[in-house]
Amino acid sequence: MSQRGFFRLIAMLSIGLFAGTIHAQALDDNSIKANMHNGSDLPTMGTDNTVSGSGEEQQLQYAAALDGTGLISLGSEVPSHLLWGATVAGGWDSNPENLDIGVASGIYTLNPYVGIQISTPKTQYLFQYQLTNTGYTSNYARQNMNMASTRILSKLNDRWSLDMGAMGSYGRDSVRFLGSQQTIVVEGVAGIGSGSASYLPNAGTVTYADGSIGASYRKSERDTIKLSASNSFNRYSGLGESNSVAALNVAYARDLSPTFAALIYGQSSSYYGSLRCKNYGGGAGLKWQASEKTAIALSGGPQLNTSECGTQQGFAYSASFSTQFNGKSQLYLLSSRQPTASYLGPGLWQESASGGYQRQVTAIGTISLDVGYVASKTLTTVNSYHGTYVDFIYGYHLSHGLRASYSYRRYVGDAGGTRFSRNAALFSMVWTSEGNHEVQ
Repeated sequence: MSQRGFFRLIAMLSIGLFAGTIHAQALDDNSIKANMHNGSDLPTMGTDNTVSGSGEEQQLQYAAALDGTGLISLGSEVPSHLLWGATVAGGWDSNPENLDIGVASGIYTLNPYVGIQISTPKTQYLFQYQLTNTGYTSNYARQNMNMASTRILSKLNDRWSLDMGAMGSYGRDSVRFLGSQQTIVVEGVAGIGSGSASYLPNAGTVTYADGSIGASYRKSERDTIKLSASNSFNRYSGLGESNSVAALNVAYARDLSPTFAALIYGQSSSYYGSLRCKNYGGGAGLKWQASEKTAIALSGGPQLNTSECGTQQGFAYSASFSTQFNGKSQLYLLSSRQPTASYLGPGLWQESASGGYQRQVTAIGTISLDVGYVASKTLTTVNSYHGTYVDFIYGYHLSHGLRASYSYRRYVGDAGGTRFSRNAALFSMVWTSEGNHEVQ
């Protein structure tokens, strides 16, 4: 099919689907079960991120859906079930290979998704997998990206609980720009993290894996001790380098009131790979449930590095803010400066910020805007980089688990002095099985 014919086909499909939404406007709001990115009402979040169930308070826990449909609720009240669906998209990409001077092309993608959620009275399991396949109308080779994740929550008894998770991906790094929007949990709100602004030109095939395990001990009704350990690995065939980091964190939290908590923490990281050094630090933080639908979290403290790291000391921090307005819109803001490895390797003092706003504008339609920024300082073995990511989406629910969206994505970055930019305009159709998952 010629490029002109391809765009003509996309235009005709778009017009037809848009016309179909006029009739769908009569749908009742209660029939829309997707998240804000899917064009739905927002659920109500209780104080301190809890909801009432069976006469007692239960802590809400969420995991990000790999198919970009928001957050999956993890709780004993959610029945065990299969997850499946697919996304088909087409449009235009200005720079498929992330080059300093790229050649534009028409694109199309197919993204099948499958998973399983298993729930028992004490343990919740979630396994997900998505494959993103891309094709081009110009002379570009087909590309793909495989992503998988798992999450296990277990309440051993009234005092002890475990949280284990792992995530991995393998494929062409440039495909991430076209795949399903990868969300993160921001106090019960689906947000976009700094990873959306992390791209490298000519990175080639990327292998990424990250695993973590955490244990929480409820010392009393107001005091909790948490211990966590994690390890990540990434390798880039185009750059011929591999990086890994192991991290250990311990924290003591105390509830000063039903809506306000304070904590102190210690953390350490050990880099091994292209960069070999260690860092140690600690600090304090707070978490405030300002209202039923507004949450604020702040933490920070000094960080000391060994001489191999180059920079001897610094200040690490993280901050988050999320709020929901009248069940029809939501806002989130994130910012951090951390000495840990990112998707792009050990950028020693990596600074990042992101934010977004979503609003339900009709009974079935939602608009969203997300912005992300990430940057790292130059090291002897790893180039500095910075990038900015913006996306705008208008999505609307059709019927029987089917939704459509128009989106525009833009990226501007610099890696080791090489500047590049990328734009993409996509029309997407997303299908998920009825009752696919409990989504925020």
